[in-house]
Amino acid sequence: MIRQVYKQIRMQILHGDLRAGERLPSTRELASNLEVSRNVILEAYEQLLAGGYIVGHQGAGTYVAEGAYLGQEQKEEHSPSFGNFLQ
Repeated sequence: MIRQVYKQIRMQILHGDLRAGERLPSTRELASNLEVSRNVILEAYEQLLAGGYIVGHQGAGTYVAEGAYLGQEQKEEHSPSFGNFLQ
């Protein structure tokens, strides 16, 4: 499940569905919306942070990192979007 959450958020960032500087839901909020353990979301966010896709500081929120968007020409080379996973 961690991998699924990670991949969905990553693809939304790479495809531009989530834009640089956009705030992500809190781990509690996303866990509740997806009906999964908060630990699943924490681990997925940690992987995204390690990969440079998101930035954040405790208490200040988590945001999409600058420079993570692929651009239109590269977007077409990847699989179709899965819709907005975070809404």
